Amino acid sequence: MVTYQATDTLTEDDLINLSRVFSTASRPQLIIVKNLLNERHATYRSYENGTVTFDIEAVIREASFRGSLKTASRLAELVSLGVSLQALAKTPLNIPMAGKDNITIRL
Repeated sequence: MVTYQATDTLTEDDLINLSRVFSTASRPQLIIVKNLLNERHATYRSYENGTVTFDIEAVIREASFRGSLKTASRLAELVSLGVSLQALAKTPLNIPMAGKDNITIRL
């Protein structure tokens, strides 16, 4: 289990890590991951007193079912890099699906 503040935000380093882990060819997998993390009533996600807790093993298992083992591997890498899953879930992102542009926060 990993707990994050509900108000966490992505940093510039997080965006760089997202762009590196989810290269252009794998960006559809990032959309799968964001959708998983946004499921408010999922059994692997709980909210209490301003914090959001993710059962990492369960969400990685779900990512492998809905995406692939590679999707799950990339999600595990984000966790190991310290990217806040809550910030990833709630932040609107500009996710370029072609070219070499990095992932950015959508304004």
